Amino acid sequence: MDTAGPLALAKDKLLADDGDKTPFFLLNSDVICDYPFEQMLKFHKSHGKEGTLVVTKVEEPSKYGVVCYERETGKIERFVEKPQVSVSNRINAGLYIFSPSILDRIQPRPTSIEKEIFPPMAREGQLYTTELEGFWMDVGQPKDYRWLDF
Repeated sequence: MDTAGPLALAKDKLLADDGDKTPFFLLNSDVICDYPFEQMLKFHKSHGKEGTLVVTKVEEPSKYGVVCYERETGKIERFVEKPQVSVSNRINAGLYIFSPSILDRIQPRPTSIEKEIFPPMAREGQLYTTELEGFWMDVGQPKDYRWLDF
C-alpha cells in the first residue's frame, strides 16, 4: 500500500507555521480497536524519537508482518513479513504517532510507509512501539464483518 506519499502532500497542513513540533496521529482506516491515544502520546514523548507505532498480539502471525522489538524499551529492531517460523506474535496495529520530522523522509510519490520508511527508522533507532492491551480487529475485507453484530 502506498500510504506515505499523501503525508508529503499534506506536509503544510501538518506543520504549524510557528515551528511547533507537536506530534500527529496517523491511523489505518481498516482497523477497529480500543484507541489508546493518551497512552500513545505519553509513550511517544517519553522516548523522544521520531515515531511510535502500536502493536497488537495475534493468534496467527503468519498472516501478517510481525514487529520484533526490545520488550523493555519498545525500540523496534526489525520487521518480518508473513513469517513461516514464529519470530513474534506482535503485529503492526495500524496506529501511529509521529514527530513532524518524519515528513522529511517522505517524498510526494507513491511510497509504502511500512516497507520504505519504517525499516530505515528502525535501523536508526527512531521507531518505537507500545502494545495495545484492548480489542483490535482488521476489517479490510468484507468477510471480516461477518461476526460483527450490528
